Amino acid sequence: MGKQSLAKRVALTVSAALVISLGVAAGTAWAYYTDTTKAAGMIQFKYNPNPPETEVNETPDGANKVISVTNTGDVDAMVRVKVFDPQIDGVELTFEAAPGWTQAVSDNDEGWWYYTEPVAPKASTPALKALVTVDTEKVAHGFDVAVVQQCTSARAFEAGQPLLGTFADGEKYLTAQDGE
Repeated sequence: MGKQSLAKRVALTVSAALVISLGVAAGTAWAYYTDTTKAAGMIQFKYNPNPPETEVNETPDGANKVISVTNTGDVDAMVRVKVFDPQIDGVELTFEAAPGWTQAVSDNDEGWWYYTEPVAPKASTPALKALVTVDTEKVAHGFDVAVVQQCTSARAFEAGQPLLGTFADGEKYLTAQDGE
């Protein structure tokens, strides 16, 4: 009879310890999930529901390319174009830029061409011509001159000020050109 009494006491003690542990854990969990705090202050959030949209136009002219950018969106856009030189011995790439195109921009190590005025909706930039000279004695295979463009909102642009806009790699400013 002593063994049954001892077994009952152990079972009762274990059960009581379990109930107390669960009660403490439930109270802690309840406190964790019901704790609230109210935020104070304000963080400014900028959202542009109407971003600019543009499309690059590449028209072949023999081995050359005539490049322009069309604003297909509903807001003014600032644009830039990158023309990738094929880096082939015997192929030389030069440019003939219409007024408004420049490479004289801050931090332009990658050789982007920037159009210095906002492009209105449904309007296009003047032509930027990529002139390709091929030495046929050195080059007998085909190649491509790739063109990419990027755009940004023209909201920050002010005529006469150097800021063109904020592109993917940061703010871009016009720099002084020869004769200015």
